[in-house]
Amino acid sequence: MAQPVLAQFWPIFPHRSDGREQLTTKGIVMKNGPNAKQLDQTPNAQGQADYYRLIAKDEPKHIDWRKKLGGMLLRQIGGKQYEGKLCWTQCILWDLPEGYRLYEHIKSKVDGQTKPVKNHSGGGHDRQDAYLYGHPKGPKKRFRSPVEFFPHLLWLSTDEGGDYDNCACKLCCPVQLETEKPAPKAEAHVNSPVVKQENDPAASPISTSIVHRHPIVQNPVRNTNTQPPAAAQSPNAPRIRLPPSLTPSQPPHPRSQDQQLDSEYNKFLCRTGEVVWFFRQKTRAWGLGLIVRRWIPKDKNPNRAHVIQPLSHPHASPAAELVVGDDGLKPWLAWSAPGCTHKQLQILPNLRYDQVDWHAVLAGSFGEGEPEVDASILAAKAVDASYTTFEPLKTTTNNSGHEERHWNGIFFGAEKIWNGDPVRMRIGSGTDIMVVTNIVERIVPTAANGSSRTSTIQLHGDVYTYATFPAPDPSKPPDIPQSTTIPIRMREDMRWRNNFLIPATRTIAYWKLISTQSRLELSDIKGRWYETSLIFVESFHKAVRNNEGGNGIWMNTRGDAAGITDLGTRVAERVKAFGRAIPDNTLLMDGLDPPAEPEQAPQGNNMQGLEMPAADANFHLGEFMHLDGMDEGHMGFGDNFHFH
Repeated sequence: MAQPVLAQFWPIFPHRSDGREQLTTKGIVMKNGPNAKQLDQTPNAQGQADYYRLIAKDEPKHIDWRKKLGGMLLRQIGGKQYEGKLCWTQCILWDLPEGYRLYEHIKSKVDGQTKPVKNHSGGGHDRQDAYLYGHPKGPKKRFRSPVEFFPHLLWLSTDEGGDYDNCACKLCCPVQLETEKPAPKAEAHVNSPVVKQENDPAASPISTSIVHRHPIVQNPVRNTNTQPPAAAQSPNAPRIRLPPSLTPSQPPHPRSQDQQLDSEYNKFLCRTGEVVWFFRQKTRAWGLGLIVRRWIPKDKNPNRAHVIQPLSHPHASPAAELVVGDDGLKPWLAWSAPGCTHKQLQILPNLRYDQVDWHAVLAGSFGEGEPEVDASILAAKAVDASYTTFEPLKTTTNNSGHEERHWNGIFFGAEKIWNGDPVRMRIGSGTDIMVVTNIVERIVPTAANGSSRTSTIQLHGDVYTYATFPAPDPSKPPDIPQSTTIPIRMREDMRWRNNFLIPATRTIAYWKLISTQSRLELSDIKGRWYETSLIFVESFHKAVRNNEGGNGIWMNTRGDAAGITDLGTRVAERVKAFGRAIPDNTLLMDGLDPPAEPEQAPQGNNMQGLEMPAADANFHLGEFMHLDGMDEGHMGFGDNFHFH
């Protein structure tokens, strides 16, 4: 039974955390803790129980861990002011670092028979070992005791840079040197008690002597508001306080009308220069194309208009098509790319668009299939493996003397990313996002005379994670501090989510700032961030109803279809990335002005499209396109469609 803490303790707060309650492995979200089978408390046929149980914060074992950790932390970095054992024993870690959770492994005898245990933190079962889960390496990497976790806690509390090479715990640095045992002291107090190291926070922690690792230790900042217990008070005693709150970076100012509208909520879902899925009116099927122009009709029509150039093989020149509204458009990464229709192309999955003999395909040498469909798929994959920077801002020289070029945007695969956009990250929880504040290309000479150079591109910005807070009274939800520097798209989307979350789960969600001015390589970016309220409505509602949270992974990652893990190929101009998949005279029209004569714009019913069966033919779109992962509830299609 949980028991309150009766004695007064001096609370110490964790400085930061790398703990994760969930991890993403190969696109699959997994719990970073005991699995469902391990949590099952049902006894076996012999009546034996063997399961894991989450330990609550107010339970004795949880308190015991935090008392030991708090004492060891104060002793290690508190300085001479805290050398007295009384200070160490009256400290407690206010809570485990965020994302870390303590579980108890319970094993009992047949028919629930138990035997008493001497450990005051235990219970009446045969075995009740405690394990701390949350390390970013996954559930198999768990801490077995406060002493084992302490080097990691010390690293979290002192290494501002978060460099895992500086962590001395056995999970981050499994290669450790055996500490040389000191010679016994000649003079010893006869009545000195022998105390186990783990049970005494005043005892010295385990050795942090590591091969090639050098933990960085800094004194914590003191807090004048936190009151220590009376027994530990002294006129000159400093206090430990919460780490200072992070100050979000100021977002960059839009430099064009396109950038301004793309930063606003529910204006344009897709952007000029992006590869998209679009619904073709003539064939009544979804195809792949390039947005070459977009505008808002002048007649106050709320729908947006887009001109789409279909992707095809070099021997076809399909005309551009008009798509009005967002219902007929979906981002390239919203659906998984289907396989090619020709058998010979299916057995050669790594064959690129420019390597295919399209004359042979049209002549039937590759078997039966749809050449234009396969060409559009391969062309989209080729674009997905490319990137192009645009709108140079300035050129500077860094401290190393290397040239740095700053850009206002980058075409990253199929998508267009502006300075100021939120992007999805591969690293971290798998659902963390970065708000980009700078796109920097670093030019590094590879030859002594500077005759050859290489470039690397980094995205700088603030990192946010999805967090929740209890809201027991839906009529009076708590105020969650949400900075106005967060893009309005993120704020409005979270407001929409909470309208459903608060009454359904008694929780309120918000974007929590966890890092400022972080730097990510392009390979660390999944792609653009999209509003759940605009394209993942049913997926969100379903996840909340199933107690799966309100921030699922419903979007593919750039490079999944093309099978790339590196940066891909740099292309100087965006249209060049499409090669012969679009007509030679294709131009991208910036701006949002409608054509001079909208009635003369290409109409979907009059465009030359893919030669697919008509809607009334004996034809199943799901079988033809094989679009995995489309949300049938949201899109209104059949069982072959759901989001991925």
